[in-house]
Amino acid sequence: MEKQYIRKIRNYIVDGDIQIRIIVLNLFYMSAMAIFIVILIFYPVVYNMFSEDLEVQYRSAQTFIMIIKQLIPALLVILGLYTLHQIIITHRICGPLVNFTHTFSKLAEGDLTRKVYLRQGDYLKKECQKINEMIDGLSGILKRVMTDHQKLITSLEDAMSHVQDIDTKERIASSLEMLRNDARYVTESLSIVKLRKEN
Repeated sequence: MEKQYIRKIRNYIVDGDIQIRIIVLNLFYMSAMAIFIVILIFYPVVYNMFSEDLEVQYRSAQTFIMIIKQLIPALLVILGLYTLHQIIITHRICGPLVNFTHTFSKLAEGDLTRKVYLRQGDYLKKECQKINEMIDGLSGILKRVMTDHQKLITSLEDAMSHVQDIDTKERIASSLEMLRNDARYVTESLSIVKLRKEN
Protein backbone atom coordinates (compact mmCIF):
# COMPACT_ATOMS: atom_id res chain seq x y z
CA MET A 1 0.00 0.00 0.00
CA GLU A 2 2.80 2.42 0.94
CA LYS A 3 4.75 1.64 -2.27
CA GLN A 4 1.67 2.37 -4.37
CA TYR A 5 1.22 5.71 -2.55
CA ILE A 6 4.88 6.64 -3.16
CA ARG A 7 4.47 5.68 -6.82
CA LYS A 8 1.44 7.98 -7.12
CA ILE A 9 3.49 10.84 -5.68
CA ARG A 10 6.37 10.12 -8.09
CA ASN A 11 3.91 10.14 -11.01
CA TYR A 12 3.34 13.83 -10.31
CA ILE A 13 6.90 14.54 -11.46
CA VAL A 14 6.37 13.98 -15.19
CA ASP A 15 9.25 16.06 -16.51
CA GLY A 16 11.59 16.60 -13.58
CA ASP A 17 13.88 19.00 -15.41
CA ILE A 18 11.17 21.56 -16.17
CA GLN A 19 9.00 20.97 -13.12
CA ILE A 20 11.81 21.23 -10.58
CA ARG A 21 13.17 24.40 -12.20
CA ILE A 22 9.73 26.04 -12.11
CA ILE A 23 9.07 24.93 -8.52
CA VAL A 24 12.49 26.09 -7.25
CA LEU A 25 12.18 29.44 -9.03
CA ASN A 26 8.67 30.02 -7.67
CA LEU A 27 9.74 28.99 -4.18
CA PHE A 28 12.65 31.43 -4.40
CA TYR A 29 10.27 34.29 -5.29
CA MET A 30 7.79 33.21 -2.60
CA SER A 31 10.59 33.06 -0.01
CA ALA A 32 11.85 36.48 -1.06
CA MET A 33 8.36 37.93 -0.63
CA ALA A 34 7.99 36.20 2.76
CA ILE A 35 11.33 37.61 3.94
CA PHE A 36 10.32 41.09 2.78
CA ILE A 37 6.99 40.83 4.67
CA VAL A 38 8.76 39.52 7.79
CA ILE A 39 11.18 42.45 7.67
CA LEU A 40 8.25 44.88 7.40
CA ILE A 41 6.49 43.21 10.33
CA PHE A 42 9.57 43.02 12.56
CA TYR A 43 11.10 46.40 11.81
CA PRO A 44 9.09 48.40 14.41
CA VAL A 45 9.53 45.66 17.04
CA VAL A 46 13.29 45.38 16.49
CA TYR A 47 13.60 49.17 16.41
CA ASN A 48 11.90 49.39 19.82
CA MET A 49 14.19 46.68 21.21
CA PHE A 50 17.09 49.15 20.97
CA SER A 51 15.20 51.85 22.84
CA GLU A 52 16.70 53.34 25.99
CA ASP A 53 13.57 52.56 28.00
CA LEU A 54 13.91 49.09 29.56
CA GLU A 55 10.14 48.59 29.74
CA VAL A 56 9.82 49.24 25.96
CA GLN A 57 12.73 46.86 25.31
CA TYR A 58 11.12 44.15 27.44
CA ARG A 59 7.69 44.45 25.75
CA SER A 60 9.32 44.55 22.29
CA ALA A 61 11.36 41.42 23.06
CA GLN A 62 8.23 39.57 24.27
CA THR A 63 6.32 40.68 21.16
CA PHE A 64 9.25 39.55 18.99
CA ILE A 65 9.30 36.08 20.59
CA MET A 66 5.50 35.73 20.37
CA ILE A 67 5.47 36.70 16.68
CA ILE A 68 8.36 34.32 15.91
CA LYS A 69 6.55 31.42 17.64
CA GLN A 70 3.43 32.01 15.55
CA LEU A 71 4.94 33.22 12.29
CA ILE A 72 7.59 30.55 11.65
CA PRO A 73 5.17 27.55 11.76
CA ALA A 74 2.64 29.50 9.67
CA LEU A 75 5.31 30.32 7.08
CA LEU A 76 6.46 26.69 6.95
CA VAL A 77 2.88 25.49 6.42
CA ILE A 78 2.32 28.12 3.71
CA LEU A 79 5.57 27.18 1.93
CA GLY A 80 4.66 23.47 2.17
CA LEU A 81 1.19 24.06 0.72
CA TYR A 82 2.64 26.34 -1.94
CA THR A 83 5.16 23.65 -2.94
CA LEU A 84 2.39 21.06 -3.18
CA HIS A 85 0.33 23.48 -5.26
CA GLN A 86 3.30 24.08 -7.58
CA ILE A 87 3.80 20.33 -8.07
CA ILE A 88 0.14 19.90 -9.06
CA ILE A 89 0.13 22.93 -11.39
CA THR A 90 3.39 21.96 -13.13
CA HIS A 91 2.10 18.37 -13.44
CA ARG A 92 -0.98 19.64 -15.28
CA ILE A 93 1.23 21.63 -17.66
CA CYS A 94 4.16 19.24 -18.13
CA GLY A 95 1.93 16.16 -18.55
CA PRO A 96 0.41 17.55 -21.77
CA LEU A 97 3.85 18.72 -22.95
CA VAL A 98 5.22 15.19 -22.59
CA ASN A 99 2.15 13.89 -24.43
CA PHE A 100 2.76 16.47 -27.22
CA THR A 101 6.40 15.34 -27.47
CA HIS A 102 5.41 11.68 -27.92
CA THR A 103 2.86 12.65 -30.58
CA PHE A 104 5.42 14.80 -32.43
CA SER A 105 7.90 11.90 -32.38
CA LYS A 106 5.28 9.65 -33.98
CA LEU A 107 4.50 12.35 -36.57
CA ALA A 108 8.20 12.60 -37.44
CA GLU A 109 8.18 8.82 -38.07
CA GLY A 110 5.17 9.24 -40.39
CA ASP A 111 2.61 7.75 -37.99
CA LEU A 112 -0.54 9.90 -38.11
CA THR A 113 -2.66 7.55 -36.00
CA ARG A 114 -1.59 8.95 -32.60
CA LYS A 115 -3.54 11.88 -31.24
CA VAL A 116 -3.10 13.90 -28.07
CA TYR A 117 -5.48 12.97 -25.25
CA LEU A 118 -5.46 14.97 -22.03
CA ARG A 119 -6.70 14.09 -18.59
CA GLN A 120 -9.61 15.97 -17.06
CA GLY A 121 -7.59 18.48 -15.00
CA ASP A 122 -4.82 19.09 -17.56
CA TYR A 123 -4.09 22.50 -19.01
CA LEU A 124 -3.26 23.32 -22.68
CA LYS A 125 -6.60 22.00 -23.98
CA LYS A 126 -6.75 24.56 -26.84
CA GLU A 127 -3.24 23.58 -27.94
CA CYS A 128 -4.25 19.92 -27.79
CA GLN A 129 -7.27 20.64 -29.99
CA LYS A 130 -5.09 22.50 -32.54
CA ILE A 131 -2.55 19.66 -32.68
CA ASN A 132 -5.33 17.11 -33.22
CA GLU A 133 -6.83 19.33 -35.96
CA MET A 134 -3.39 19.48 -37.60
CA ILE A 135 -3.11 15.67 -37.50
CA ASP A 136 -6.61 15.34 -39.00
CA GLY A 137 -5.70 17.85 -41.75
CA LEU A 138 -2.49 16.02 -42.61
CA SER A 139 -4.32 12.68 -42.61
CA GLY A 140 -6.96 14.08 -44.99
CA ILE A 141 -4.32 15.41 -47.40
CA LEU A 142 -2.39 12.15 -47.39
CA LYS A 143 -5.57 10.10 -47.90
CA ARG A 144 -6.40 12.19 -50.98
CA VAL A 145 -2.85 11.77 -52.31
CA MET A 146 -3.00 8.01 -51.71
CA THR A 147 -6.39 7.74 -53.43
CA ASP A 148 -5.18 9.77 -56.44
CA HIS A 149 -1.96 7.77 -56.53
CA GLN A 150 -3.91 4.50 -56.53
CA LYS A 151 -6.08 5.80 -59.41
CA LEU A 152 -2.91 6.68 -61.34
CA ILE A 153 -1.45 3.21 -60.77
CA THR A 154 -4.75 1.57 -61.82
CA SER A 155 -4.90 3.69 -65.00
CA LEU A 156 -1.28 2.90 -65.80
CA GLU A 157 -1.80 -0.84 -65.33
CA ASP A 158 -4.97 -0.65 -67.41
CA ALA A 159 -3.13 1.14 -70.21
CA MET A 160 -0.25 -1.33 -70.03
CA SER A 161 -2.62 -4.30 -70.28
CA HIS A 162 -4.33 -2.82 -73.36
CA VAL A 163 -1.16 -1.69 -75.11
CA GLN A 164 -1.44 -4.49 -77.63
CA ASP A 165 -5.06 -3.51 -78.40
CA ILE A 166 -4.05 0.06 -79.14
CA ASP A 167 -3.46 0.25 -82.85
CA THR A 168 -3.97 3.87 -83.69
CA LYS A 169 -2.17 6.99 -82.71
CA GLU A 170 -5.42 8.54 -81.41
CA ARG A 171 -6.02 5.70 -78.95
CA ILE A 172 -2.45 5.94 -77.66
CA ALA A 173 -2.87 9.70 -77.23
CA SER A 174 -6.20 9.15 -75.45
CA SER A 175 -4.66 6.64 -73.00
CA LEU A 176 -1.71 8.94 -72.33
CA GLU A 177 -4.08 11.89 -71.77
CA MET A 178 -5.99 9.83 -69.20
CA LEU A 179 -2.73 9.01 -67.39
CA ARG A 180 -1.68 12.67 -67.48
CA ASN A 181 -5.02 13.72 -65.93
CA ASP A 182 -4.62 11.19 -63.13
CA ALA A 183 -1.06 12.45 -62.53
CA ARG A 184 -2.48 16.02 -62.34
CA TYR A 185 -4.84 14.94 -59.55
CA VAL A 186 -1.86 13.66 -57.57
CA THR A 187 0.00 16.92 -58.25
CA GLU A 188 -3.02 19.00 -57.15
CA SER A 189 -3.32 17.01 -53.92
CA LEU A 190 0.40 17.46 -53.24
CA SER A 191 0.34 21.19 -54.09
CA ILE A 192 -1.43 21.88 -50.77
CA VAL A 193 1.68 20.71 -48.90
CA LYS A 194 4.45 23.27 -48.46
CA LEU A 195 7.86 21.85 -47.70
CA ARG A 196 10.86 23.63 -46.26
CA LYS A 197 13.65 24.07 -48.76
CA GLU A 198 16.92 22.45 -47.79
CA ASN A 199 20.10 24.53 -48.06
